[in-house]
Amino acid sequence: MKHIFSLVLLSTVIILGGCSGGDSDSTAKDYYKKAYQFIDAGYPNEAIDLLNIAIKKDPNYFDAYYNRGVVYYLMKNYRAAVDDLSKAISINPDSSAAYASRGEVYEIMNDREKAFRDYRRAARMGNKGAQDYLRSKNASW
Repeated sequence: MKHIFSLVLLSTVIILGGCSGGDSDSTAKDYYKKAYQFIDAGYPNEAIDLLNIAIKKDPNYFDAYYNRGVVYYLMKNYRAAVDDLSKAISINPDSSAAYASRGEVYEIMNDREKAFRDYRRAARMGNKGAQDYLRSKNASW
């Protein structure tokens, strides 16, 4: 039942997006905003579908890659999460949040060396969460 509802909801969002000028007029940011609504509503697969469209429309859309990586992380698709967070970092290497998030994924994947490397990078950039985490592990940055 939830799947049918989400399919109807996704169709409605796409149709409504089409009513506001068609697919060619919908921007990557429009799809990103719609995806965020699905994330908030608890429909990660539908959110990913919309983030895929946003990325197709703007292959350098940092927020779409970053948030798709977070959604993959929440879905326990850690390899895809690392890939998207790495792409986000390549687009915006000044994002401490992307480094900290990728560090968290690496940690869950038991790749401590890469996790600490990313946490340290985020901490040096001023990310308080990464700094607190490293302090809790008695690690420097």
